[in-house]
Amino acid sequence: MSGVALERPSEGLFSFVGGLKGKFWAHIERPDAYIRALRVATPLASQEWFWNDRRLLHRLDSLERFALWKGEEWRADKDVEETRRAFLKGLRETVGPRLKEMPDDGERRRVNQWLARLEARLGVVDPYCRPSRARLELTDACNLRCRMCPQSFWEWDRNYAEEWILERARSLYPWLLQLDYTSFGETLLAPLFKQALLEAPTHAHTVLISNGLLINDDWAQFLVENHLSELHVSIDAASRGAYQAMRGVDAFERVVENAKRLVGVKKRLGKSSPTLVFNFTLTRKNIDDLVPLIRLAAEIGFQRVHMNYLMVWIAENSEDSVFWIRDRACEAVDEADRVARELGVEYFHPPKLLREHEGVERFETFCPEAWEIIYLRSMGKVSVCCMSADEFVPPPEMSWEEVWDSPAYQAFRRRVNLPGDQAPPLCRNCFYGRDVQPGDPRFHFFSEALVEHLKDTPKHPYLTEPREAFSPAGL
Repeated sequence: MSGVALERPSEGLFSFVGGLKGKFWAHIERPDAYIRALRVATPLASQEWFWNDRRLLHRLDSLERFALWKGEEWRADKDVEETRRAFLKGLRETVGPRLKEMPDDGERRRVNQWLARLEARLGVVDPYCRPSRARLELTDACNLRCRMCPQSFWEWDRNYAEEWILERARSLYPWLLQLDYTSFGETLLAPLFKQALLEAPTHAHTVLISNGLLINDDWAQFLVENHLSELHVSIDAASRGAYQAMRGVDAFERVVENAKRLVGVKKRLGKSSPTLVFNFTLTRKNIDDLVPLIRLAAEIGFQRVHMNYLMVWIAENSEDSVFWIRDRACEAVDEADRVARELGVEYFHPPKLLREHEGVERFETFCPEAWEIIYLRSMGKVSVCCMSADEFVPPPEMSWEEVWDSPAYQAFRRRVNLPGDQAPPLCRNCFYGRDVQPGDPRFHFFSEALVEHLKDTPKHPYLTEPREAFSPAGL
């Protein structure tokens, strides 16, 4: 029936299939009612008029909600899943072939992002969707060797992106809703970063994470004046001692002064962006500094604090994890929540480390990264996500789109959402794709997964012996 041309419906029926008003949801609370609604909607969703009506572009969220309605709760219901997949496939085959031909760039980007989530749910290995997010690493060199970072315990020849990598990125820009300049190193060291930011697509949300050591007056002016949506300063402390324990150098006051410099430039230029954020990796060494950092953010004018738990990549760092002090960590997270609300600071953090979540995971989240993001590395590799759960070495003349559509990328998509040990090693611990909660040790400890990740062939260059002692640049 999906190939039959149906007469354009009345306004009321269009409201049903496009607007999906409030009362509609109450009528599909039972699986049988939802199946009937899907069967009605499936032939309608394949009609040309359905996708040509401009109002529908503003209702994509409702249409996605309908397509994925109670996806976790009813996943075991075979009839629901079969009917749902038929509906999703119909949407994909109707929208996908026309995606690149959409004349309006903004609408194309919006539909592309929506289609990616549907294709991820279907597990399509050769998607119509293109990346809606990109991470552009311009260097993997850093001027610090923080204890918890691979920069301190792996060694490799540091890389600085060449012009051809930036050119590969430029051809991505028409599709992007987000462009992240965060790298495995300190981006401000990259010779091409200023050029890259000056060329940033104005339609994309742009993000940079820096350790803040190099932000002098010139850098502060440049970062605030140009198209940067968020600037994160990784500080991990609110005191000199904790900073030195975490980051290995005595530079806390310097970073705070540089943070104040950013706030001052924003005020002087009358700019609302970038949003200024402190990043904080919570460990046993700095747990007492979390609440003071929120107070510091409020004091100097940073709008947000992002807290994450330590990810342990080598056994020597395992004792630093707050997994061993879960109750105390929960108290710290709650106290930080209270103080942030009191002071008007935005405070983002993962869920608390609840003991009842240990050993529990779900497979209904359907990690969408392999359908949404592409990560261009400074040495020329292309990774599938920020974890580099898989990565490829295309020659410089190979476009990102050829990589995106390649058999190797398709093979990763085929595996990423498989249950248990069938998934790639680094995906098995991932909160994003597996919904492994912080109360479970897998959320924190990656050393065993890393060993398995590397056991066949090296996936990255961090495999050589440490060299001479490192001296932080400029300190």
